[in-house]
Amino acid sequence: MSQPAAPYDDITVVELGESIAPAYVGKQLADLGATVIRVDDPSGQGLYGFPPIVGTDAAGHGIGAAYLHLCRNKQSVALDLDSGAGRSCLRQLINRADVVVDGLGVDRLKQLGILHTSLIAHANTIVTSITPFGLSGPYRDLLASDLVVMALGGLLNLVGAPEREPLSLGGYQAQYATGVCAFTGTAAALLFRDASGHGQLVDVSAIESIAFVEWKSATNFEATGSVRRRTGDHSQNLVMPTRDGWFGLLYTDPNWPQVQQLTGVAALADERFSTRAGRAAHADELRGLLSEWFAQRTKDEIYRAAQALKIPAGTVADVEDVLQSEQYAARDYWQTIDHPATGPLIYTGPGYRISGYVPPARRAPVLGEHTDSLSNPEEEYAKWPR
Repeated sequence: MSQPAAPYDDITVVELGESIAPAYVGKQLADLGATVIRVDDPSGQGLYGFPPIVGTDAAGHGIGAAYLHLCRNKQSVALDLDSGAGRSCLRQLINRADVVVDGLGVDRLKQLGILHTSLIAHANTIVTSITPFGLSGPYRDLLASDLVVMALGGLLNLVGAPEREPLSLGGYQAQYATGVCAFTGTAAALLFRDASGHGQLVDVSAIESIAFVEWKSATNFEATGSVRRRTGDHSQNLVMPTRDGWFGLLYTDPNWPQVQQLTGVAALADERFSTRAGRAAHADELRGLLSEWFAQRTKDEIYRAAQALKIPAGTVADVEDVLQSEQYAARDYWQTIDHPATGPLIYTGPGYRISGYVPPARRAPVLGEHTDSLSNPEEEYAKWPR
């Protein structure tokens, strides 16, 4: 059966910025068939050289794993935006774009002579602006990091043990959450443009994206007047060491009889453990009672027994477990992609499948691979969907 048409195969996107969030928006659009032209720093700094470095291109620039992942299916144009020629080329690109993903920072495009309002009004363009705090408000011009965004978004306060300092989530999770919100807004704006013919400004604030993800704290505070705190080991999620790793399960009230049946530990029938509040209050004792049972078994053995009893549970998988998982293999999830700077590497597949549509597995470009196409822009533009 032939591959269905890509949902965004008639859309051209210009992606700007060196952080993960705008690149993640561009990745989602590229995976859905859009022509995504990424503007890279000619020095190879920024996202292109973001560690860990896993290869070196022909020009001697190190290329990072994040770029290889986030920039598949894209084109790379290397422009010095501080030069007149670079700004001229950028304007040519943007004037032909359906979507501009602006991760350059507040007012940077304006300093380059490009106005959001003009693009929206005269070119019917979708402009997706991604900044730490949004385009308005007292924090508008301040800088931030992933840690700062998680802290001010309210998420940091909930991670870790209650008697210790808050813990940061690894892997730039605030950037990815912001990217998801920005992609959602961009997709909605494209639908609106199809219906109305008008461009839109999608104003994405990273701290608001985190507050959106962590909506439960605000709702709980309004309902009860109490501030949610870190629960650490006293949550309803139990993570225990096993003979060959770690295992996690959820022991809410509906699942508690099955957990008792799974472990066969008689002391779990004690009245102190009969409610969620009681289990949380006596969490240290509960873990002590269960530790020997978990330590005597492998995580796979526990997983299969827990699932047979319909307990929401799973192994704490490391990367070797994930790569060897029969579930991923059955769905042909992993993709092996060759790249001139690294050779073949294993990459993640898509996070969705649309009536059989699977995003193509094209490699990320090398730095400025498509810059020369701008030497004959009219010929190149004629190939673009718009």
